[in-house]
Amino acid sequence: MNTESKKVLLLGIGDTGLEVAQILERNEVHGLNMCEIKEESELKLLSRSGMREAELIILVAEPGGEKENSLAIKASRLAKDQCKVAIAILTTPCLSEGEKAVMRALETAQEIGKIVDSLLVINDSLLVINKETFNTLPENGCSFADLINSLVSVEDTIADGILNMMSLISEEGAININLDDLKTTLAHSGTFTVESGFGVGENRIGLAIENALSSPLMKKSDVYSSRKALIKVLAPKISPITMEEMQSVSKFTEEFSPNADIKWGMGEADDDDIVSVIILVSGFDVKLA
Repeated sequence: MNTESKKVLLLGIGDTGLEVAQILERNEVHGLNMCEIKEESELKLLSRSGMREAELIILVAEPGGEKENSLAIKASRLAKDQCKVAIAILTTPCLSEGEKAVMRALETAQEIGKIVDSLLVINDSLLVINKETFNTLPENGCSFADLINSLVSVEDTIADGILNMMSLISEEGAININLDDLKTTLAHSGTFTVESGFGVGENRIGLAIENALSSPLMKKSDVYSSRKALIKVLAPKISPITMEEMQSVSKFTEEFSPNADIKWGMGEADDDDIVSVIILVSGFDVKLA
């Protein structure tokens, strides 16, 4: 995946931010610079060495302790001061960690949300088995242990989201979405979320869109109230998308407001059988609590 250049900078703070940075480093994501911030001195050094070459800064943090909260807030201010567009992906604790911890994290998230262009808050409980899923386990022939082993961590979820963002702006498509499009979609939007879905066989694009929208991150957002959206369809070279199939994309975008700013692109999928759709939406209404 080749992107325009390394104009996207990830700042990882706290255990979650550091783990996400390490996951992305292992994936060798092109076009993305990463910086792990463990102490305020490292943040000051980053400030002096310059962040101005970055056109988009992604802050990933886990608000909780006093140190992590302070670093996350200071990093968000620095990012916004030195970069054209700055966004934040934050996690909040599960309720099992106590109401006080959750409220402290939400207060920090609200403060950061006032600083950065756009904010995505992920609650760990979104990735925990919900009652509906648990009740359908026997019907699906899936054991409790099978489901536990298949759960995706919050760090992997965030890393996947960032990978999806970088895939959006890759230059390998027939119809490209570039970094300027991504920045425009995220700038001054307040909220954002991003997800991908996969589909095969008949109605493969419709299935891919449905899979993306059914993810925890999308289900907790009022997607169709979004003011901006980027949509990218990735299809196998041996089985390109037809004009008839693109009606699934048109049907999806018709659900948005007529005033919504929507751009879509097309690229080539890595798999010979699977179609994927990446959806990034911003500017929808959401409550942090």
